Parts: sequence; C-alpha cells; structure tokens
Amino acid sequence: MPNYNIISQGSTKIAKSNKIQDKYFSRIVYLAPDDLADGKNTLCPYAKIAKCSEACLNTAGMGKFSNVQQSRIKKSLWFINDRSGFMTALVKDVRTFLRECDRLGKLPALRLNGTSDIQWETIEVEGHTNIFELFPQIQFYDYTKIPTRKVEHIPNYHLTWSYSEANDKYATLFDKVSNNKAVVFRDALPTMFRGLKVIDGDKHDMRFLDKSRVVVGLVAKGQGKKDTSGFVIDNNIIARAMA
Repeated sequence: MPNYNIISQGSTKIAKSNKIQDKYFSRIVYLAPDDLADGKNTLCPYAKIAKCSEACLNTAGMGKFSNVQQSRIKKSLWFINDRSGFMTALVKDVRTFLRECDRLGKLPALRLNGTSDIQWETIEVEGHTNIFELFPQIQFYDYTKIPTRKVEHIPNYHLTWSYSEANDKYATLFDKVSNNKAVVFRDALPTMFRGLKVIDGDKHDMRFLDKSRVVVGLVAKGQGKKDTSGFVIDNNIIARAMA
C-alpha cells in the first residue's frame, strides 16, 4: 500500500476559508482530473462534454509544481487500480482529520473532489453504503459537472453544479438543475448571471454555507485564464447581452 496522505494538508483557498470561518475546519482531496492519470480512465465523466480539462484548477496554486502533479497522479492510479486499498487509506486519513478538528474545537468539513468528479455516493466502504454514511458527523461538499447526481437523500453532502457554455445542450441545463451553480468568469465577477445573484466564491470554499438560488462566481485561475472553449465566461459578452 502506498505511503502518502490522500487528504491534502495544504491549499491556499482552504487556508483562507479556515482562517475566516470560526465554526468549521476544512480539507480537500486532490486527484488528477479527467483521464490525466493513465489516459483511459476518467475521474471526471463530463470533462469532455463541458470542456473543462484545459481550464481545470489542477494547474492553479500548488498544482503548478511537478511534484504535486505526480502526487495527484499516483493517488489517482491507486484509486483506479486498487479501489479497496485506496478507500481503506482514505478512511484512515479521515479519522486523522477528525482528531485534528477535535483538537481545534471545530466542526469537520471535507471536499473529496478538489480536482476530480467521482460519484462517492456510489462507493461502498467498511460495510456502509458510502463514506457519507460512515461519517455522518462530517459536512461533505463538492462541485460537480454531472447533472444527474441525486444526493438530496444524503443530509451531510452538498453539491454545487458547475456550469459551462462549451456545449449547447449542457448549457440548457442551467434552469433545470436545482443546485446552486458555479460559473467561472474571465475577469471581475458580474452582479447577476442569467437572473440569479452572483456571490464571490473565491472568498471561501465552504459552499454548503451559501444561500440557495445563487450563482457562485469564480475567477479563472491557472490555465483557465487562457480558456476559449466556453467553459470560462467572458464578462464583455455578458455586458453586450444585457445592453
């Protein structure tokens, strides 16, 4: 079994969230997005449809370093090739994280898909239906591009749907998906988008604290700044549409 942590100990956005949030303490799991790990097994089923691979925040922050990329690839290959061993190690990591939260006197919040889009609700672990059932004391949360994920029956898992205009059919789902929507913008955030108020999603990462029926605005980072697929929304196009 590989000897490295699955839950990341360092993230600028999480550090910011933990600094301003008195009640919760959060960590993130970062894996290699899409089929980056082995070229055939994708950890992001809608990556090709939403065309978010090139704009993925996998290259932002610490992700720009080759050793970080190699670590994410190794963990992803572990998940792909030894699912049982990976889940056993993840559970061990989660229990370590819980002890850390206890020491800090804060409630635990955990994001399992930092740079992946795995449907964790379908993976059994230690005799439980999924990891959310195993750890009901943790508030889990994620972004997802999979519009068919139904997790309303899981009280401790919050999903924010990630929008893209790279695919016309995918874009039409904006009004059909009931979750809050995350939208990546080229530059400064607009105040409104498609009839919904835009909040600054870069202020903190804990999406389960957001009010309902809002757009979580995020500014493009890493390679996303160069994206022209339609995943990153140009503010000047929005301005012309509203004029």
